[in-house]
Amino acid sequence: MIAEEDQRFKHLEKKIGFFIAAAIVGFLAVVFFIGADQGLFTPKYRLMFTVPKGTGFSRGMPVKLSGFRIGRINSISLNETAKVDIEIRIDKKYQKWIKRDSVARLVKEGFVGDSIIDVSVGTERSDVLKDGAVIAFEKTKGLEEVANDVADRFMPVLVEVKDIISYVNNPDGDIKQSIKSVRELTAELNSTREKIDVLLTSSTQRVGALSAGAESLLRTTDDRIKSIGPVLEKVDRSMTAVDQKLPLLLDKAVTTMDNLDKTSRHLEKISNKAEPMVPVLMNSAEDTLQGADSVLNALKKVWPLKNHIPVPGEREFIPGDSHE
Repeated sequence: MIAEEDQRFKHLEKKIGFFIAAAIVGFLAVVFFIGADQGLFTPKYRLMFTVPKGTGFSRGMPVKLSGFRIGRINSISLNETAKVDIEIRIDKKYQKWIKRDSVARLVKEGFVGDSIIDVSVGTERSDVLKDGAVIAFEKTKGLEEVANDVADRFMPVLVEVKDIISYVNNPDGDIKQSIKSVRELTAELNSTREKIDVLLTSSTQRVGALSAGAESLLRTTDDRIKSIGPVLEKVDRSMTAVDQKLPLLLDKAVTTMDNLDKTSRHLEKISNKAEPMVPVLMNSAEDTLQGADSVLNALKKVWPLKNHIPVPGEREFIPGDSHE
C-alpha cells in the first residue's frame, strides 16, 4: 500500500505519543510554576478578622507585610450578626513577624492602585498569632470617604469665597467705590504731572541760565586765583626767608635781653654802692664852691687885681638835698 511505503508516516504512533507526553509535561510545568507563584506548595496558616462591610474586599486579594506579598484572602462570608468574616491564608515562614499587636488594614497601592490587605509588624515582646487566631482590623478611609471629608472641609471655604466675590462685585460696595476713587485720583495725578512737566521745563531753562552765569563766575574766579598765585609765591618766599632769619633774630634778641639783664643787675649793684656817697659828695661840692667864692671876693679886694677882674653877677646856691 502507498501509506505503508511513505516514509512520512513511518513511526507515526511514536511521534504522536512523544508530542502528547511533551504537552502533558509542559502543562504540569505551567501548573507547577503557577502553583509555586500562588504559594500552593508553601505551608500556610489561617488568620481571621471581621469587618462591618465587605465593600472593597475580594477573594484572592493580596496580603502584604512591609510591601511584600505574604498571602491572600481565602474566603469572605457573612456571619450571624450581619457582619463580614474574612479569612486570610499566610505563608508559614512569615508567621514570626505577625503578633498579637499586629493590625490589618485595607489600603490602596498608590492613589488609584489596587486594594490590598496591609499587615503591620508586631513588637518583639508580643506573642506570635497561631493558626486560626483573630488579628485586629483597623478601618482606613476610602477614596469616597476622603472625598467627602475634603468636601465637608472645603464647603465653608467655598461659601466664604462666594460671599467675598459677591461683596467685591457690589457696585455700592467699598471696593468698587475705592476703585472709582483711585481712577479719579489717577486723573488728577495726570493733570498734576502735566503741570509738573511744565514746571520742570521752566526750571531746566532757569538752571541753564544759572549754569551759564556760574560758569562765567567760575572763569573770573579762576583768573583771579591765577593772578593771586604769583603774590602767594612771593609771600611764600618771604615767609620762607622770615622763617630762616627768625631763629637768628630770636637768638640775638635773647642774647641782648640777657646782656641787658646783666647790665641792669650791674647798674643796680653800682647804684646800691654809690647811693650812700652821693649826699657826702654834694655837701663837699657845696663847701668847695663857697670857699672858691670867698677866695674870689678876697682877690677882688687886692689892689693889683681888682681893676682887671670883672664883677660877676651874684650866684645863688641852692642848698642841695642829699637825696637829689
